[in-house]
Amino acid sequence: MNAETSTMQTTIGNTPQLERALLRSGIGRRVDASVHCDHCQRTLLLGERAYEYEDGQLRCALCRTHYRQEPADSHTVHGPAFGNSIRVLDRRPLRRAA
Repeated sequence: MNAETSTMQTTIGNTPQLERALLRSGIGRRVDASVHCDHCQRTLLLGERAYEYEDGQLRCALCRTHYRQEPADSHTVHGPAFGNSIRVLDRRPLRRAA
């Protein structure tokens, strides 16, 4: 056992119960909010494309090739801060009504 492992175990062992409960709660919420592929169950990475199909299936780019249908929609996976701390600017040109 090296010094780094020993220090880590000591730190975790001395952590108060409330702090551990909050940490578990936060990790659980983050896992629940993450995007998963319905085929391989992999958690998609931030910035990766997610493909949605008519039947509600969500596939990653790796599993998309195993699905015969064309995706109905696709989107980029964003982190939990997207839209809250990141300012989204719409720079598309304005469409005028005819």
